[in-house]
Order: sequence, then structure tokens, then C-alpha cells
Amino acid sequence: MGSATITDWHYSYPAMKPLAGILSDIGGRRAILGLGSVYILLSVVWPLVGMQRPTPFVEELIVSILMGGAGIILIYVGYRLPQADIRPKFFDTVAIWCFRAVGVMVGILVFIALVADLNDPAHNFLILPALAAVAGVGAGRHDARAKTRAHTLKERNQELQETQAELEESEQRYRTLAENFPNGAVALVDDELRHTIVAGQGFEPLDFDAADLQGERVQDVYSGEALETLESNYRTTLAGEPTSFELTVQGRVFEFRTHPLTDDDGNVYAGLVMSQDITERKQYEDKLEQLVSDLEESNERLEQFAYAASHDLQEPLRMVSTYLQLIERRYGDELDEEGEELFEYAVDGAERMRSMIDGLLQYSRVETMGDDLEPVNLAGVFDDVCEDLQVAIEESEADVTADELPCVKGDANQLRQVFQNLLSNAIKFSGEEPPQVHVSAERDGEEWIVSVADHGIGIDIDDQEQIFEVFEGLHGDRDYAGTGIGLAVCERIVERHGGEIWVESEFGEGSTFLFSLPAVTDSVT
Repeated sequence: MGSATITDWHYSYPAMKPLAGILSDIGGRRAILGLGSVYILLSVVWPLVGMQRPTPFVEELIVSILMGGAGIILIYVGYRLPQADIRPKFFDTVAIWCFRAVGVMVGILVFIALVADLNDPAHNFLILPALAAVAGVGAGRHDARAKTRAHTLKERNQELQETQAELEESEQRYRTLAENFPNGAVALVDDELRHTIVAGQGFEPLDFDAADLQGERVQDVYSGEALETLESNYRTTLAGEPTSFELTVQGRVFEFRTHPLTDDDGNVYAGLVMSQDITERKQYEDKLEQLVSDLEESNERLEQFAYAASHDLQEPLRMVSTYLQLIERRYGDELDEEGEELFEYAVDGAERMRSMIDGLLQYSRVETMGDDLEPVNLAGVFDDVCEDLQVAIEESEADVTADELPCVKGDANQLRQVFQNLLSNAIKFSGEEPPQVHVSAERDGEEWIVSVADHGIGIDIDDQEQIFEVFEGLHGDRDYAGTGIGLAVCERIVERHGGEIWVESEFGEGSTFLFSLPAVTDSVT
């Protein structure tokens, strides 16, 4: 009988199916242990039974030893099944083989008993089935192992097929991604610097494509400076370090990024290379750098012009003021009321012109004449400004207060100018009521937000942007004197400190000017 027929015996013969069902319910291992226990029990009881028989005691003892040995083997095999290389689902197979062997041997003995006399049928029925059980267990173990190996091979084959399908799907996704990589290319290089995979859409401006690089070593494709740059960075990547660099190829600028690919043990087996054509971006950056350079140069010339113009205007203005003073001393008594009014307009105009020139000088020198940014205590700056404005505060009966102010990184003289301009404006534009001004500060990450709040006349929302422009005063000269430069100077100073300045206000409801300044690390006050 072939091995395939033996393996599937209980599936081929209907008579065996009830046995398989019973053993499946009991459990193959339990059935073998139970059968071994029965034989051991019989080996103990049989000598007592044999004493009532005419056969010699030695024969009865041999029968008991053989049955007991078979029982011990069955119990040992059943106990060791979990340690064998047999899956638990095939334990029933071992038990079926065992009970089949017993059944076959019993059948043979019954047949022999029917056709011939046995020396001692009882002995035969006890010994031979026990030995058959041992033989059946051995055959069953072999069959179960074979089934286990077949099942394991089947599972591994299925896993390999699934893994292969996943690898093919992953490779297809990678190729699709690489082939559609925009404005660049993706490649893998091995330890010989050979391009194992190359794909992408960045070859259009060049006179070679991905197929020309596929399978080729870097040394066989590039030369000169390009080869030196690529080889150096690729070898660094294969040593385990990612790199990034720029390389010009046939007049096009490419940005390369490389990354080492490692296996489960952490060993680098290839380098992933991604390149992108950044020629247009580099051209734009060069133009932008040139534009910034031109703007800086233009601003420098404008600052020099503003300073020179303001400085040169002071001398003729000083002459005008001097002659006005001479006229007042010599002819002041001879002027009528209208003449005195016109003379006052002339003096006031000269004074305003002087203030504007001084403002322009301050505005033009914010960048060039500023000190280095160092830790500055704003509380001290606030106190100094209040002392400078003491006369204006007393005359207007202003109430100027401040919370605890922090240390910031700045130019003390310029920050003093910011506070003086903002506090002067708050006092000046207070309306009919005595001015109420409050200064506070709030930490915002790496900055401090300083606010100067008043209860004055406020600013219309449509005018809040233009107040920081030069000569853009919002109120008439007759109501409020000023040059329209103070807030523009504040903005330039704050911007030099890397901050911003803005206003929150409603007309008739007061204003709050806020500006940001860099904080000093670990500073509290």
C-alpha cells in the first residue's frame, strides 16, 4: 500500500471515521496516555489472574513485563508529544495509527483463532496488540511528522508567495514614484558606486537619460570635478552618513540629497540618491540677492543724502533765525498788531523747520549711528524719560504710570527715544481731560510686547497705517504742534531691534501703541 494511502487511511474507509471523531473529542495525546495506562494496569493485574491458570508463573510474568513495557512506551510517547516536532493538530494522527494497529492485530488474531488452534490465545491477545500499539505509535509519529513538515512547507510557501507579491507591489510603487519624480531623479547606488536603479523626470534638459546611467558606475559616467564631488559624497553615504550638496551638470544646477539604506542588522547595503534641478531657483535667488544688495546700497545713499541735506539746511536756517532775532530787537517796537502776528508766523515757521530738520537727522541716523544691542532695563529708561518730560507732565497734570518692566536686548538711547516720542504723543493728544498714560509689558515667547496706553482722542481705523510714515501727522498744526516724524523714527528703531510696532485705537476712545522687543534670556525684570 502506498504512503499516500496509509496517510489518509481514516479518510478513505468509512469504518475509521467514527474512531477519528472519538479520538478528536477525547484528544489524541490523552487517548495514547489512556491506552498506555490500561496496559500498565493489566501488567500489574495479570500475574494475579495467571495464578488461577495452569500455565507456569514465569510465562505469566513475561506477559506482564511485555504489556507493562508497551504501556510505559505509550505513556512516554504521549508525554513527550508536545516536545516533538509535531503540530498539536496532528496528535490525533498518532493516536489513530496506534489504535488502528491494535485493531488490525486484534482482527488478525480473531481470524487465526477461527481457523487454527493457538498455543495460548489469551497470551496472544494480550502481547501482540500491545506490541502492535507500540508499532502503531511509531508509524503514527512518522506520519504526523510528515504531515507537520508538509503543512509547514505549505505555510512557508504561502508566506513566500505573499511576501513576493508584496515585494512586487512595493517595487511597482517605488518605480512609479521614481519615474514620476518631478524635475529631478531618484537612484540607488551599491558599494561599487554602480547605479542599480535610476528613474525620474529631471533628464529632459540633459543629453543623457536614466537608461544611460542604469547599471553604470559613477566613474564610467562622470569625470573631473563632478566625479570628485559625487564619489566623495556617495562613499560618505555608504559609510553611513547622509549628505547634501549642489552640482552643476551641463549648465544646470542640481541639488543632491543622499541617505544610507540599511538592513535589519544595521549594515549599509546601498545609498539612496535624490537630485532636483534647481537652476531656475538659483537664478531667482541670485537676482534676489542682487536686488537686496542694490536696495541696501540705495538706502545707504538715501541716508547719506538725507543726512547731508538736513545738515546743510541747518546753516541757512540758523541765518534766518538770527536775522529774525535782530529784526525783533531793532524794530519790534515799531510793528503794529498785524506786523507782530506776521512776525510770529515767521518765527514759528523757522522753529518748525528746525524741528523737522532735527527729525530728519534722527530718522536718517537710526541704522548708522545706533549702539550695539545689549541688555537694557526698560524700567530705568521709563524713569529717565519721565524725568525729561517732568515739565510737560506737571503742566498737563498727567498721570503717567507703569507696571514692572523687563530687561530687553536693545540700544538704550534709541529705546529712550521711542518712549519719549510715545509718552509725548500720549500727553499731547489727551483731549480736554488730564492725560492718563499707562505702560506695561507681556512676555510672548522670545519677545516682550510693550504697550503704551492712553485715554486721549484716539485714531480713526482708516488712519492707523499712515501715522508711521514720514510727515504724516493726522492733526492740524493749529491744534497740535508736531513734525510728523516721531512715529516714523519709532518704527525704524523698533525694526532695527527686530520687532514690530502697531496701534490699537478707536476715535474718541484712546489709543494703545504696542511694540515688540527681543527678550534677554532668563530675564525677569
